[in-house]
Formats: sequence, C-alpha cells, structure tokens
Amino acid sequence: MKLKFKALIVAIGLASIALTTGCATAMPLGLINTMITTPVTVGNGEIKWERTGEASCYSLLGLFAWGDSSINAACKESNIHRVGWVSTRVHNVLGIYGVYTTIVYGQAE
Repeated sequence: MKLKFKALIVAIGLASIALTTGCATAMPLGLINTMITTPVTVGNGEIKWERTGEASCYSLLGLFAWGDSSINAACKESNIHRVGWVSTRVHNVLGIYGVYTTIVYGQAE
C-alpha cells in the first residue's frame, strides 16, 4: 500500500511539472534549453543604425545573478547616443546557467 501511495505522489508531481511547463510566459521558455532573441522596443524608422551595443547579466542556479544588462550599459559599451531600437537575447540551460543580453541598435553623435 505504501508503494502505491508513493507512486501516486510521484505521478502527481511529474504531471504537475509537465503541465506547468506549457504555461504562457512573457517570452518562450524551453524546459531544457532556451536560446531566443526578442524585440523590446521598435523605433520609428528615422534612425538608421550604424552600431550595436550589448550588455549582459548572468544567472547561476536561479540563486545568484549579477551584471548590468540595461539599455544605458549597452549604449555606453558602443558609444551610442541615439537609439534606433532594442532587442534582447536569452540563453538559458536547464535553469542552471543563463545569459540575458540587451542589444541596442543606434548611432553615435
């Protein structure tokens, strides 16, 4: 009887994990690996980009996070003064290690 109860608990746990991984999120997430690029903002077409700047932050085990992936940091990295548009790139492996990068397209002065 105890073995059946444990098997039932494990089955319910696995089913709940399987069901919650398909929930809608702000960005597509893969259970094993995520490698996507998504838009953040779009310009009006007046600024033709000549430079790109990137700024990243990192996550380890979902417990530690560090870095600066702000738009300002990406602009400073490439000396961008006029922003055309911004996108973001996410690479996450098993939720163990993640890199989140903001990419700014724009012009210098």
